[in-house]
Amino acid sequence: MAGDLRGFALEKAELLSSRLKELLSSGQGYVRAQFGVDLGLKPELYPTWVILSTAAVALLLLLGLSRAAVFGGLLVGKKRGSPVTPGSGEPGKATFVKATKPEEQKKRNKKKTLEKSNGQPVTVAQEEVKVTETVSKPAPQIKTEKVWPR
Repeated sequence: MAGDLRGFALEKAELLSSRLKELLSSGQGYVRAQFGVDLGLKPELYPTWVILSTAAVALLLLLGLSRAAVFGGLLVGKKRGSPVTPGSGEPGKATFVKATKPEEQKKRNKKKTLEKSNGQPVTVAQEEVKVTETVSKPAPQIKTEKVWPR
């Protein structure tokens, strides 16, 4: 019984390996035809275990990358420990938010000195930063009525 099972597994492994070798050789032919590049691979010379282990590693790599893409994308939007925004409180009140901090505004309004290639300092005036205030409008409330079936 154990010999039959081992022979069956070996037969299936050889079948899978031969199909992968055919796929590899046809892919190599496609690359040669489309791009004119000879990869120099001879799939018929590689043993079965090399073909199967390479396919298994590639499958695990694709699985890991797809999992990272799915679950990594879900975690990007969440920021742990982020404070509650002022607009999330009562929807009826408008909130005012300043776009720049006073310290940043002072730094931006100062003149900077730069060195030229001959060593003489040149002062460059930066544009004044406009302070913008954003007003969030409350969302309109929609009244719904329940309709009971008759």
